[in-house]
Amino acid sequence: MPHNRFDMHHLKSLDGVRAIAVGLVMLFHFGYFPVGWVGVQIFFVLSGYLITGILLQARNNSFSAYVSSFYWNRALRIMPLLYAFILISAAAYILLRVPHSFGSDWPWLISFSANFARMRPEDLGPSFVHIWSLAVEQQFYLIWPFLVFFLPPKAFKLIVLAMIAFSPLLRLAMFELLTHRGFGDIYAGKAVYVLPVAQFDAFAAGAAISVWGLNRLRHAARWFAAVTAITAVAGFAVLVCVNFRSHNAFIASFGYAMYLLPAYGYVWGYSLLNALFMLGLVCALQGHTSTVLLQTKALVWIGKISYGIYVYHLPLLLLGVLLIEKGGFDIHGPLRPVFFATWAIVVLIVADQSFRWLETPFLKLKKRTRTAARPISSVVEKSS
Repeated sequence: MPHNRFDMHHLKSLDGVRAIAVGLVMLFHFGYFPVGWVGVQIFFVLSGYLITGILLQARNNSFSAYVSSFYWNRALRIMPLLYAFILISAAAYILLRVPHSFGSDWPWLISFSANFARMRPEDLGPSFVHIWSLAVEQQFYLIWPFLVFFLPPKAFKLIVLAMIAFSPLLRLAMFELLTHRGFGDIYAGKAVYVLPVAQFDAFAAGAAISVWGLNRLRHAARWFAAVTAITAVAGFAVLVCVNFRSHNAFIASFGYAMYLLPAYGYVWGYSLLNALFMLGLVCALQGHTSTVLLQTKALVWIGKISYGIYVYHLPLLLLGVLLIEKGGFDIHGPLRPVFFATWAIVVLIVADQSFRWLETPFLKLKKRTRTAARPISSVVEKSS
């Protein structure tokens, strides 16, 4: 039965979405699914929906209660795990001098500016390169609560629309400016990918669900199928274009290789993917039959521990590769599937224990600052 109103209580289907997103990222980093980087886009869209909904509910509180509660709860969710990971990395660096990049990376990690560190010539070290997306989220949190609180509803809607509409033009301008100044296409494409202003339309796409009550969108599954088809056709067209020009199309990317460089994909590709994931999220919120698998126990469990999976999976992968190579085994040989399965199990165990013993005690503290909130449906209806 489709939901007829927003319910910001815990939804199993959203945990399923998180599980799919983090699974895609893991497959990408292992080299099994080159388009798996889009899992990060899914996280951005989901975050835009959830954070906007939370802020709209709390908007009638005093500003001090509104802002302090929001940042306190975000800190309890993000910081304990991340800073524990940084402290463990610091200890390893002091004792063993690994990870090698920690000496230059740590200021960027603790200040939530890791995405800007990716623009350095040396980039972030392999153990920390994925932390850039957490930095983008924190930068989103710096401005979004104030826009929601201080702007009239109609003005806020215009801001959301403007972000969605003009971000493609901003990405084009950024890319052209950087290449004009002598930077290569890959560097410019990476800048478009990791800098916050070029990614904020992903959050805006999720926010649109909360602002316009799109969970009540009629025929959402049909819209999702239509945009999926458009996305597939566009990806195929990119492959044909690349193959026609250079005969080396990266077929396994389905036309959506990281940074979306061919055929100006960095302009339109992110927008198309954001729309696709926004509609997929709407289907999940409506409980459509096509999303029933999102509520299975396995995916719900993975979704609950997805933050730990995301933070730990890459350093554990690098550690596993190091151990296998020291053992004299070929990482690309017949043992590769066994290694993948072992790595995935270890990541799940570590993330589960982290959630139980590290994250949960802090998450329980969030209850102390929860304030009474009315349903988002009433907020949306009043602001319409």
